[in-house]
Amino acid sequence: MNRRLLTLFFFILCSAVMSSLFAQSDSLPQKKSFDIGLFPKKDPGGLKTLQVSGYYRFFATYTTQQLPYYLNQAANDTVRPKSLFIGDDSQLPNLLLNVSTRVSERTSFGFDIYMFQFLTGNIKPAYGTQVPDSLKPNTQDPLPLPVVRLGSSLSLNLGLNLHGSFKTNFGNLNVHVGGTQWYAMSDLTMASFKGYNRYILFERNPWDPIGTSINGRYDQYFEEGAIDQDERWGNRAFFGLLLEGNTLPRGFSFAVLTGKTELNGGFSTIPNYSYGGKVKKDFGPNNFVSLNTINSISYTDSLAQTKFGFNMATVEFGFMHRGFALFGEVGGGNYYSPNNDDGWGEALQLKFRTPATLKIPTFELHYFRISPKVVNNNAVFWNTATPEYSANDIPAGAIGSSAVLQPFGSSIVRLGQMTNNRTGLNLNIETGKKKLSFSGGLGTSSEITPAAAVITYGHPVNQYTRSRFWRWEFPANVGPYQRYSDIYRDMYETVNLSDDSSGVVVNKKYFNVMEGQFKYRTKVSGHELFVFALFQLNSVQSKWSPVIVVNENAYVRQYASEFEAYYRLSRLLMLSAYYGYERTIGNYLTDIDEVTRRPLNQYGHGIGGGLDVALGKNTRLYLRQRFFYFKDESFELDYFKGREFTVELKSFF
Repeated sequence: MNRRLLTLFFFILCSAVMSSLFAQSDSLPQKKSFDIGLFPKKDPGGLKTLQVSGYYRFFATYTTQQLPYYLNQAANDTVRPKSLFIGDDSQLPNLLLNVSTRVSERTSFGFDIYMFQFLTGNIKPAYGTQVPDSLKPNTQDPLPLPVVRLGSSLSLNLGLNLHGSFKTNFGNLNVHVGGTQWYAMSDLTMASFKGYNRYILFERNPWDPIGTSINGRYDQYFEEGAIDQDERWGNRAFFGLLLEGNTLPRGFSFAVLTGKTELNGGFSTIPNYSYGGKVKKDFGPNNFVSLNTINSISYTDSLAQTKFGFNMATVEFGFMHRGFALFGEVGGGNYYSPNNDDGWGEALQLKFRTPATLKIPTFELHYFRISPKVVNNNAVFWNTATPEYSANDIPAGAIGSSAVLQPFGSSIVRLGQMTNNRTGLNLNIETGKKKLSFSGGLGTSSEITPAAAVITYGHPVNQYTRSRFWRWEFPANVGPYQRYSDIYRDMYETVNLSDDSSGVVVNKKYFNVMEGQFKYRTKVSGHELFVFALFQLNSVQSKWSPVIVVNENAYVRQYASEFEAYYRLSRLLMLSAYYGYERTIGNYLTDIDEVTRRPLNQYGHGIGGGLDVALGKNTRLYLRQRFFYFKDESFELDYFKGREFTVELKSFF
């Protein structure tokens, strides 16, 4: 019996070997191979590769408010004394699956599947459904039909993306169709603001990675001045057709796109789309010239009788020699609508950078000028001057709205951030040693023409906590004195000026900004300790000044200091601490309180601590406790304090 089994096994093995030899041999094309065996003779077709990755993120916020702070004074709506919120009140998924596959050597496609609960505060259908207790399934029978499912939103997040790559004798062609691609063309046409990477790490962004080690994120921030970001960083979302040509003869490359940007999306049935592209010529590493354009067209009605939108065209160049770099982009743009058609205006920026070395500081000089006629919300600069046309009355940011953002007014911005109707000069400095590094700079800018008699500014300390006061939507003109506007993960305040002439603005506004960040790394008892300090100083006044104005000549002056420390307790545990202080002062040409007869006089504090816990190779738990405080000594209703505890669990796979 054993001999028969051994003989049968030997026969099957020999058959498999012979079949595989015939299937793989090129020397016997006329021979007919066996149909059995481990290796098929021909490629059976189908998918070549299939990859599934993604992450799960749990996020919860528990807030205790000690004062009845007004969210909307007109509606007599105040903050809740205690609130527990699970998830983010925005379209950020709890579970995200990235699926990608290749069907041939030249064609691949991918899509993202997400699941989350998009809560609206009401028991009614929205993007998902909030399930009342009476409809929740029994724990012993969790899936009885036809009850409403928990976590019922299962859909495509970025759409179904089709990618194709084709190698030709003239170069490589890449095709992207459908879905949402993240793409950047140039600063003035299509990109998002990166800045100089000066920020606080204590509160994590929803898209932040977890790092390879418990202290890897802080090590990288010290060494490189930045942390890893996902594909959205610096790019803009685009839906449609994107065709790219690379490694073409004589150093040429190109890109053509047509479809919808972030401004054209939504549920409106009114036609709207964007188109553009670029042609680039490379002369060597970091030496190039590029022609870029982006254009947007929207209509005011479904019959497409009247349109509004913008055009933007630039020439971009970059040259580097012995570490010295010169970069520039020069062009123009216009904005047109039934209410506005002022023609074209200029837009340009120039940057000069010295070589990066540890021996001497690195300097970057940045000059820009952007006309008030230039509007492009796909670019890195803000619109602070031109009211944009809205095709319906639904507020911007709401479902079904075709409106775009209204101008921010004369905004206080970070160093390097640009707006239209402004020209300015920025100087940035970076230097580093083994244990201590510094990054900072100063900037001065002015309006090109006098704009609206308002100034807008944010509050760096507790900005994320403040933005979470308003849930479900992003309202404008709210708060105790209707001065606050809530935007994603931030908010800004608007103050009015009174130095006009019969309602006509006569004075241009001048802006000064100073920033500085120190980073220190050492070891205590053999464990890493990181200390980061970030300082921001701003002033706005009616006359030019080379430095920050610190007296009553400034309409608004703001000082903010933030400190954070991270100490590695063990391979699996990281301790964190935070302290922030903020001061904002207005002069008597700004809003005056009717009771105290005084202008803005604001204080803000933030104190926090937390833990980073490694639960596995790809899983982290982040705990943060923050105590927050804000008071305007002149406006008695603008006063809040409380504490906030956040829990984030994130796992990648």
